[in-house]
Amino acid sequence: MKTIAKILLVGAVAMTAFAITAVPSQAKKAAAAPCVPGLVCTAKCKGDSCKVMACNYEGKWTAALFTPTCISPVCPLAKC
Repeated sequence: MKTIAKILLVGAVAMTAFAITAVPSQAKKAAAAPCVPGLVCTAKCKGDSCKVMACNYEGKWTAALFTPTCISPVCPLAKC
């Protein structure tokens, strides 16, 4: 009976150690804040032509739907 208790104790300690080491890696993933839907930004400019990115409903940057490219003076000020 004592050996079974020791095995359970070792297992519980091992599971606790694994859980503690997994917490920081999950915190790093959660630190990346998603974008706010509706925002636009300028990315990858070649000369006067730039790509315009928009934040979609999932909080991810995608190519803008209506204006996927812009000419330098009228591009959104925010940089991706």
